[in-house]
Parts: sequence; structure tokens; C-alpha cells
Amino acid sequence: MSVTTYAIDVVSTDGDTVTLRVDCSAGFYIRSLAHDLGERLGVGGHLIALRRTRSGTLTLADAVGLAAIEREPDLAAGRVIPLAEMLPGLAPVVLTSDGVRKAIHGRELGPGDCVSGFANRDTGLARPSDSRTSTPESRLYRLLDPAGQLVAIARPATAAGLLHPSVVLV
Repeated sequence: MSVTTYAIDVVSTDGDTVTLRVDCSAGFYIRSLAHDLGERLGVGGHLIALRRTRSGTLTLADAVGLAAIEREPDLAAGRVIPLAEMLPGLAPVVLTSDGVRKAIHGRELGPGDCVSGFANRDTGLARPSDSRTSTPESRLYRLLDPAGQLVAIARPATAAGLLHPSVVLV
């Protein structure tokens, strides 16, 4: 799996402790970075703390602490993100009713199974412009039913112009 580092910033240094801010793709191992930096510096390195401040489009502002959830269970229920709103970085494809039936059975989908999308050479569907289109996620699509509910995640099939549901959620 290929990973990408978009930025590594030194936030502070204090004696033998360095605080970094890392903007990276999924699959990047921060513990390995600490180890490798220590090795290159000849002093050894490990993590004292790790705090994820963002995952995809979600940030700390979207998070709810465990103590708050324990005090107010309704708070947690109100903060659950509907499945259809997850993975906003994946291009949405709205399926016809027949397309939904095909998708939930894992069958390949063509342009005729889709309400939205325009033909292109690779998938039969257009991709929105995205500055990170070279990531593995850029070849994935959110398959939605006509009501906008998430049905599956698809990737381009072996045959040009088709999508294959790779994760079916219903």
C-alpha cells in the first residue's frame, strides 16, 4: 500500500523531546516515523504521545469525549453520522432501482444502472476534480440508492466502463 506525507512540521522542541504535526494519508505509521528519525539521528526514538486531530474530513471539533458520552448518552446518539454522509471524499454514484439490486448481489454495474454520472474511458463515470486523485481512494465510489442511502463502495471493474461493488453494506 502506498502512503503519502503532505506535511511534517516541528511544533516544538524541549530537551530531548520533539513535537511534530504530521499531515498524512491513511496507513502512515507515526510510530515508525519516530523510530526512523531517532535512528537517523543516532539517538533512538519513540512516541511519548500520539493524538489524531483529523481523520478524513472529521476533526477534533466533531469528536465527543468518552466522559461526556457516559454522562449524556443522548449526546452520543445525536452525534452519530448517518452512513450516507460517510466517506465524502469518494465520488457519489446514484443507482437506479435495478442498479441497487445488482449492487447488493455484487454484480458489476454499467452506465445504464446509474442515475448520475457521465461516461469516461476508465469507469463509465466522471470523477469530480480532486487535488489528491492519485490516492487509492480516488478509484473508489459511494453507491447510493435513489433516496440517497449508502448501498456499497465500488471500484472500477476489470472491464472498462463498469463498476464492481467491493463492499456491500445492505
